[in-house]
Amino acid sequence: MKNNDLFYLFQTQLLALAPASAHFKIALSGGLDSVVLVHLFSRLEKSVSTAHHVHHGLSDNADKWVVFCTDLCASLTMPLQVSHVILAKKSRISLEALAREKRYAVLKEGFNDKSYLVTAHHQDDQLETVLLALKRGAGLAGLQGIVAKQSLSTGHLIRPLLHFSREQLEHYAQQFSLQWMEDESNRDQQFDRNFIRHRITPLLKQRWPAIAKTVARSAQHCQTQLQLINELTDADFKHCQLLPLQLKIMPLKALTETRRNNVLRYWFKQAAFHYPSSKQLSVIWQDLVLAQRDAQPKIQLQQVTVFRYQAVIYLVDERCIISKPQKIEWQGETQKIVDAGRFQLQIDVKNDFLRQSHQIEICFREQLNAGFQCHPIGRGKARSIKKLLHEYQ
Repeated sequence: MKNNDLFYLFQTQLLALAPASAHFKIALSGGLDSVVLVHLFSRLEKSVSTAHHVHHGLSDNADKWVVFCTDLCASLTMPLQVSHVILAKKSRISLEALAREKRYAVLKEGFNDKSYLVTAHHQDDQLETVLLALKRGAGLAGLQGIVAKQSLSTGHLIRPLLHFSREQLEHYAQQFSLQWMEDESNRDQQFDRNFIRHRITPLLKQRWPAIAKTVARSAQHCQTQLQLINELTDADFKHCQLLPLQLKIMPLKALTETRRNNVLRYWFKQAAFHYPSSKQLSVIWQDLVLAQRDAQPKIQLQQVTVFRYQAVIYLVDERCIISKPQKIEWQGETQKIVDAGRFQLQIDVKNDFLRQSHQIEICFREQLNAGFQCHPIGRGKARSIKKLLHEYQ
């Protein structure tokens, strides 16, 4: 049996993706792929693993899937966690995408650095993903398809079945007399992925039986090329970066357009904002960076505004604006919580004279009168706040 048993190949793949001390959370839908995955994990010795089923309530059979997953895990002595989520439809987001977003959010709850979320994506899923990326006209990031391992905000996501075909998984299920549930929505060919699965993939495999394997190899090549590009982009970014949300313009100008755009995208990614489109990148460069020297250009994008000041461009998070102007009296604390906990000020004052002899107020305003003056310590006279801000950049 050893030569025909996927378990031994699975062990090798898993060992390449995660340490033996990892805590595994297995996403269990009740379909063939995840049932095989849970069964494989149940055969591991000394594995810390739990199955997790998410009840979306989208199907009339959702309760039956919970019962099935409960019985399956009981038969395998695999711990099972069941979570119920409620989906509130958002504009411009498909119900399928919303369900996936909620599912992953629930699956990642309580994660730490040793936590590994495991999904049952396989070689045929990779073929469908790359074909969908081609349909969208995606670049390398899309054509790399599904990656075997990626970092989450906390913990990791791995896919140890990515090198196995659905046919191999079906053979394994038959070998161990496994049962599984069929999601009726998988037959709905209004969804692009289902159309590819039921209409396109069979034709491709009929003509080229190894197509899933060769496309997976192409996806792997794209992943390698993308990693190389990311390493180059990281080096360029560090050369252009002034502070986390600031980029110096002069080193940006020294780059080719392709490398410059990669740096700008990377900048947005590092700040956890949506990537700007190619058109938005062009506007940022032409209308903001290359604007006249005395101009004060700014460009508003989703959640963020891009500013230019002197030879630097800045990202300003619109979520980090004080909700309303306010005034706070400072009592000498080194730390002050502001705006109902949204902001924290660190205050470093080396001279106790201020604390003892003055009443200090911290003021937040959306607008400052141009004539408002300040008198910096050690300076002969007061100057307007506008001139001081320019002076101190």
